[in-house]
Amino acid sequence: MRLIAFDLDGTLLDHDKTIPARSLDVIERLRDHDVRFAIITGRALVPDDVMEGVRPEATATSNGGVVRVGDRIVAEHGLSVPQIRAVDALVPQDAELWAFGPDVVYTRDPGRVTADWLRERNLRPLAEAAGGGVYQVSFRFPDARRLAPDILAVGGLTVTGGLAPYESFMTVTHERATKGHALHDIARELGVPMHRTVVFGDSDNDVAMFEVAGTSVQVGDAACLVDVAHHQVSCSALGLPGWLEDYVEELARELA
Repeated sequence: MRLIAFDLDGTLLDHDKTIPARSLDVIERLRDHDVRFAIITGRALVPDDVMEGVRPEATATSNGGVVRVGDRIVAEHGLSVPQIRAVDALVPQDAELWAFGPDVVYTRDPGRVTADWLRERNLRPLAEAAGGGVYQVSFRFPDARRLAPDILAVGGLTVTGGLAPYESFMTVTHERATKGHALHDIARELGVPMHRTVVFGDSDNDVAMFEVAGTSVQVGDAACLVDVAHHQVSCSALGLPGWLEDYVEELARELA
């Protein structure tokens, strides 16, 4: 049995935020070779069309804030109210900031949200996040990376983003909410040895799972992954499905 885990944006999803048909086709072929699939993403939710297309055995959202295998939550790492308040105080008030729960998005001013992808969510004032149930805080601000040292000094946190290709976007999660921990949790629950895991990613929040996976494949050319990737492919539309097609042939030879 093998496990293949995909990041979403910039990796499995093309520029139009859909999965290329070629990728969907080879994913189905891989199922015939006893391969299981997982989505491990910085998003708070996995889109329905991705769930329907990939049919993953497991998902990890908020960089591992919530890890599910089937319908079971096998790991959960939320932010405390003091941590949320501390991050809010450190991020400039003119920055866009969101705190993501399982079915709600808290923001400083729900009436000022302009992003289309957020308008359909249940938006609530950030002050209401005092009840907990928040798995990540994300914000958009020029030169976001300069805020990382002060945020990390709060304690018990992980910071990702602020680097190419997402220089102005940063995400803060619990220190255990990393894609590396999520991959370990999923592989353990599915009974897949770590050396039989394959991961695909494109940015710095993927470093943690690249460091522990049996095989890591970088999509694109972000400098933060160069030293930890075993392979590199060009893009979501061509490079990723091309690599998977070669992998199908490799597995077929092994099983022959």
